[in-house]
Amino acid sequence: MPQFHMKDQYGQSYSDGSVKGKPVVLMGCFLRDLELCRKQGRKLYWKMQNLLWKDSSKVHFLLYLDFRETNKLVEDYLEESKTKQYESILLDRKGNLSLGLNKGESYLRIFNKSGKMISSSYQEEMNEDLIQEIYGILKKEL
Repeated sequence: MPQFHMKDQYGQSYSDGSVKGKPVVLMGCFLRDLELCRKQGRKLYWKMQNLLWKDSSKVHFLLYLDFRETNKLVEDYLEESKTKQYESILLDRKGNLSLGLNKGESYLRIFNKSGKMISSSYQEEMNEDLIQEIYGILKKEL
């Protein structure tokens, strides 16, 4: 698992050390792909909550944005969104997890309990076949 330490839009801190011991689904995007990432992340997260049911708390789902190229407009939007009930998005202000990101795609990685990467792919959309594939990977890890 890559090393990282960052906060989400609500100020909650996350790090590679805080998620060890559970499988981790890590999805990232460039800032300009915020809506793509949010849409895919939301669909994957809620589908996994239903599929994994009682085991859903045994998996960390982390969505992050490469936030190095932010501007005042984006920062104002972020401040405004704190009052809404959006899913947590980690803000990679230092580019710790930017390696491997592609424009127009989400970078989806799955790590096992010990932090070893067991799946890596790029996605333009989150379809049912992919969700079932991710579910199968996670069930084997639980």
